[in-house]
Amino acid sequence: MRVISESNDQLGVLNTRDAVNLAREKGYDLILVAPNAQPPVCRIMDYGKFKYEMSKKKKAPKVAANELKMVRLHPRTGPHDRDILVRHAERFLREGHKVRVVCQFKGRENAYPELGRAQMDSIAKALDEISAVEGPINKQGRDMTMMISPKAGLKPLPKIVKSQTKNQTKIAEQEAEEARQIAEDAAFAAEQAKLAQEAIDEAVAAGEDPIAATEVGDETEDGEDVEIDVDDELDGDTDAVEIGDAEVEAPGETDDLSDEAVQEEGETAATTS
Repeated sequence: MRVISESNDQLGVLNTRDAVNLAREKGYDLILVAPNAQPPVCRIMDYGKFKYEMSKKKKAPKVAANELKMVRLHPRTGPHDRDILVRHAERFLREGHKVRVVCQFKGRENAYPELGRAQMDSIAKALDEISAVEGPINKQGRDMTMMISPKAGLKPLPKIVKSQTKNQTKIAEQEAEEARQIAEDAAFAAEQAKLAQEAIDEAVAAGEDPIAATEVGDETEDGEDVEIDVDDELDGDTDAVEIGDAEVEAPGETDDLSDEAVQEEGETAATTS
């Protein structure tokens, strides 16, 4: 096997036993780094350091190779569809890829190359902040092509996670429902205030008490107001009312009793004399 020292020096081709003994003498391990090579390649180094370097390589972000992406449209492609193509091209550019824009002509459209040129100019203008047009716009046969490349320092668009999108949608629906409820409560309060103000205005116009107009009277189960006559209640058959240990007689009978009592007292006094 071919052996490499801890300082990356070539030690030549050694048999396995000699290579293992050499690594032990240096206080290191013998690690097989290229088993498929002819002959296999081993390296003298610390095994812990080797594992650390391998883990760093695995964690290192992979740099995607630049690819040539392509978007297609037609001279009569509408603004909405063109905007969709622009968004796709923007994503490709932010990922570090060049984009080839192809406008395909069909039939009589070949007689109007200015329509395709207008489409290319619209796309180039929409992507002007993040890209640059490479070379002139060419038309060969039925295809008009434009090459655009990304500017330096572009950041990729953030990826949208489905669960996050669902949560955001749910939160938005809850907020919309709360806003609708608040609006309904506000409308109800405004309607009540309007009715109260109308009642006050009518009372003022009629010369009545505006405060009494806003008060709700006592109503029966049938919705009719109940009137209570205090005098009728007091004109009952009750002769006296007990208050504690005292008894207060009705006013009409008290005068008669007082006269009879005075007469009886007068007769008693005459008999005694």
